[in-house]
Amino acid sequence: MRSIRISAVVLGFLYALFLVWLLVSQDRLPERIATHFGSGGAPDGWMSRTSHCRFMLTFGLLFPLAVPAVCHCVRFLPDSLINIPRREFWLATERRPQTMNYLFGHALWFACLAVCFVAGSHLLVVDANLRNPPSLSVPLLWAVAGSFVTGLAVWIAILLFRFLRLPK
Repeated sequence: MRSIRISAVVLGFLYALFLVWLLVSQDRLPERIATHFGSGGAPDGWMSRTSHCRFMLTFGLLFPLAVPAVCHCVRFLPDSLINIPRREFWLATERRPQTMNYLFGHALWFACLAVCFVAGSHLLVVDANLRNPPSLSVPLLWAVAGSFVTGLAVWIAILLFRFLRLPK
């Protein structure tokens, strides 16, 4: 339970930072902003500033919570529908509650990663629209996307490592 509390506090802190970033940055954007970019970073899709900020707020709040919501609901499924390594061991009656708590806590760490990714995506749009003419920074795109993919790979590796090995 301590792990869940820690990850929930970190997630709350990251959500607060994301909301502040969204509020502070919206005034720096023009009324009509480039929100989609083709090859080479040239804009090919536009939105109003208000629509973009509403979308980012909605996406930023809901996308990160998708995995924790699924992991929370998994506790209500029968064991036969849960696919984890060494399922019989981890879902044994005496370990099932701890396993489900671990999955949920680990999913909250994914949510932390996802909030950072959404904030980074907004950073890409803000940065692109501060340029004249608007253009997406490809190195910044690689940094944001690469950080998310690397974080996701580490998150998956930790999850697999946890369930592949049995405690002594």
